[in-house]
Amino acid sequence: MTDELNVLAGAYALDALDDDERAMFEEHLRTCERCTDEVAGMRLAAAELSHTTETAPPAQLRGQVLSAISQVRPLPPVLDNVIALRRARTSRSVWQFVAAACALIAIAVSGWGYSQHRDATRTASAQSSVQALLHAPDLRVKTTALAQGTGTLLYSTGERRVLLVGQGMPALPPGKTYQLWMLPANGQAVSAATFHPDRAGNMQLAVNGDLSGFARMAISVEPAGGSARPTLSTVQLLNL
Repeated sequence: MTDELNVLAGAYALDALDDDERAMFEEHLRTCERCTDEVAGMRLAAAELSHTTETAPPAQLRGQVLSAISQVRPLPPVLDNVIALRRARTSRSVWQFVAAACALIAIAVSGWGYSQHRDATRTASAQSSVQALLHAPDLRVKTTALAQGTGTLLYSTGERRVLLVGQGMPALPPGKTYQLWMLPANGQAVSAATFHPDRAGNMQLAVNGDLSGFARMAISVEPAGGSARPTLSTVQLLNL
């Protein structure tokens, strides 16, 4: 069992993996008894937290306590022959609750840590791709004025990389997204990715692919999740 697969156990128990990672880990579970036991233990610990219950006291208890207090005469303290009392024994159920809570916290931290590691790895990979593009000997840069804002394409046919940088692009209403298309000289448009600018209207989108055979790229406004074909009334061309 590799360290990478071992760290997936906590995230898997909390259902914090994406589809590809979940499929990979479930395939691993078929042959790894240790990981199977670890996931089962984590899920059992999380389930223990649901076993605690709260029981309301009897309705007459408050009246009985107040009545008894009114009949008790306080006595002066006895200072000699003091015997230290043994510490009350904590019930087993309390320790089980504490253990379950600690286990759940450990699982959550494990899942969060893996998520942070995964995001950091993806960020580093994206930065590496951009650096490779910027140092490509055949780097080309084209800026196009859009209806609002500008779109700049940085691309390298040799590196098979494209970076779209947008500035001043308007925010879209809920349920809409921008979609980047690759347009061949003849044939149908090919979707590259969907994206949203930030609050200032700026965005960066890096995509990889073979640029040979494509004459232009374009941006369109599509329903959330993207479309199979661009909505022609919203298309804005970007020259290569």
